[in-house]
Amino acid sequence: MATRAIKLGQILIEQGVLNEQQVFEILEAQRDQHVPFGVLAERMFDVTIDSIENAWVEQYAQFTGEIDLDRYEVDRCALKLINRRQAWQFNILPIRFEETGELLMAASRRRLARAVTFVANRLDPIVFFRLADSEQLRDFLRRHYPMPEVTDELLRRASEMVE
Repeated sequence: MATRAIKLGQILIEQGVLNEQQVFEILEAQRDQHVPFGVLAERMFDVTIDSIENAWVEQYAQFTGEIDLDRYEVDRCALKLINRRQAWQFNILPIRFEETGELLMAASRRRLARAVTFVANRLDPIVFFRLADSEQLRDFLRRHYPMPEVTDELLRRASEMVE
């Protein structure tokens, strides 16, 4: 796991969305306005929400690393917090409750932003996400939230539509 997350502006530079001068201008505006970096990037330089979301997911991934689901025992009580449709729609897997009462949940990189929004609006416990490999997450979803109608072919086609 990385010990230091890089700044959102740096990621947007690396992705070719902004240049260094634009990041500097956003940071200057941020000092005066106390508005999140992404909001200012959108307002000042027409950066798309998708670009900001992608950079945020990359930042999150660098900060938390990837979880190996095989190393965790999935708690049945945690699984009951969401239904099959929600698990598949948001590509999320509740894993277990920590001693603090927080819920550890796995998510796919591609659906992380939507998963965070869903969880924030629908679940009571504090949730912290860890990113999981998409294939491994699908295997766990098949095991814990079986949907026979979700075939490999259907998943492949859905993935192609999103990309």
